[in-house]
Amino acid sequence: MRSPRHTSICTEGWFYLIVLAFVLGGALLRNMNLLLVLFGMMASPLVLNWRLVRATLARLDFRRKLPKSVSAGDLLVVELEAVNSRRRLGSWAIAAEDRIQREGDGEPSPPILGSVLFPHVPAGQSRKESYRGRLTQRGRYHFGPLRVSTRFPFGLVRMTTTLDQPQTLMVYPRLGRLTRRWQRLHQSADVGTSHVQRRQGLLEGDFYGLRDWRKGDSRRWIHWRTSARRQSPAVRQFEQRRNQDLALIVELWQPENPNTRQRENIELAVSFAASIVSDLCRRGGRALWVGLAAASPRHDHGPASLGLAREVLESLAVAESTTRDRLPEVIGTTLDAIRQGTNTIVVSTRAVDWTDTERFTKLWSNPRQRAWIGRIQWIDVGRPELADYFMPG
Repeated sequence: MRSPRHTSICTEGWFYLIVLAFVLGGALLRNMNLLLVLFGMMASPLVLNWRLVRATLARLDFRRKLPKSVSAGDLLVVELEAVNSRRRLGSWAIAAEDRIQREGDGEPSPPILGSVLFPHVPAGQSRKESYRGRLTQRGRYHFGPLRVSTRFPFGLVRMTTTLDQPQTLMVYPRLGRLTRRWQRLHQSADVGTSHVQRRQGLLEGDFYGLRDWRKGDSRRWIHWRTSARRQSPAVRQFEQRRNQDLALIVELWQPENPNTRQRENIELAVSFAASIVSDLCRRGGRALWVGLAAASPRHDHGPASLGLAREVLESLAVAESTTRDRLPEVIGTTLDAIRQGTNTIVVSTRAVDWTDTERFTKLWSNPRQRAWIGRIQWIDVGRPELADYFMPG
């Protein structure tokens, strides 16, 4: 939708009008025809500027192209395309200003403005320009309306129109780097039961045994000593390991009046969880459960894939901290859903005491869930030990 075009006089135009007023006043007071001629000559650029700015924005359309995804702190490139559907008159010096507003439950943050200049859009053609910036906060951002204006050619009169064109962009949490110690943590045997599946596959793993040659086998798998003894080709077969499933529970708790450090821990926990999900879903080959103990609890589950990563990252992007204790509810639901042998890790903004029977009443009263207590790993993002597992981006 396009708002009605609005014409205004620029600052330079007001000064120009003052000069015109002096010339006209002098011509009338002194009855000098030459000053009247001068007034008419000076008024012509003002009228011409008004006519041209109206014609320049007529039948001029704009399109916005947003990236599919972006993480907080990454470079954001927004492309704007101006389409001139007129047959004869081109458009010059078109300024487009885009409004970006972050969605939030609290007090709205001031909008961010992105602007581009189109030097020339020929008749019947289109031109593309882009503006760049960085959105440092995760969340959902609304783009629009788009404010388009021009002062061409003299800069005395400005024509402005506003195009609604609403669009939404989800800014994912900032990703960091997981350390090798984290890889050992969620793959260690004391967190759960490691699954090993022995099968004759095409993937190389640990040496398992020998079998006869089959069409399609690699020559690198041939066991030459056995082949020479048997007088027939024999190849190695390997055991193929099945990746271990993971249940990740994220608690975003903070007190009523949090300090700066406690607010930073919320973002640190979200960034850590997002990095874990992104890494596991990129590798694939396992099932993943994610429980979010936040203002709006949420559960996501499925095979580790890019689709699941997108769903979880969108949930983490808009997750808000809470002063209520949501962890017992979320962890109980997660433990009821996961399979035996699934690694279970809790990422929290505070310490967790599993021996607190009042806080975890349902956990201790359920025999199946009580059996998990000794195998649940807990990571407090507020402690220095986090640096052993995660380096923020």
